[in-house]
Amino acid sequence: MKTILTAGVALAIAAVAAPAMAAPYAAGGITPKEAVAALKAEGLPSEIVKDGDSTSIKSNSGGINWRIYFYGCKNDRCSSIQFSAGFDLDDGIGFKKANEWNYTKRFARAALDDEMDPFVRYDIDTESGFTTEAMALGIQTWKLILPTFADFIGYEP
Repeated sequence: MKTILTAGVALAIAAVAAPAMAAPYAAGGITPKEAVAALKAEGLPSEIVKDGDSTSIKSNSGGINWRIYFYGCKNDRCSSIQFSAGFDLDDGIGFKKANEWNYTKRFARAALDDEMDPFVRYDIDTESGFTTEAMALGIQTWKLILPTFADFIGYEP
């Protein structure tokens, strides 16, 4: 009886401790509605925005507004997404500072607009074998990138 009880307790602990199983998205990528569900599961606000033929999602975290853009879309299922945040600074940051970020960071890149205001972007290929777990990891990575970049450029929300 003690063995059965011990085995039962071990199974119960394993069931509680085990992370939720990753569910695959359909072949071809992710839809904006699926991305919204993933953002909400991570406790983030989200709003789908249509601008002509393009669709994006507006969100924010840590006092910073940002978007997810969708690429390679067929029948609302998109083969890649891009997280992007722009920062309107009084003096911009210049190419040297942007290149410093790009040469020292792996998962996101800096870009500058015509006023030298910085953007940080993070791309994810969602076309083949993409899962809910991979999307959650992408969101968590973005939530780490964003304040790191803001600090790097001297931006305080």
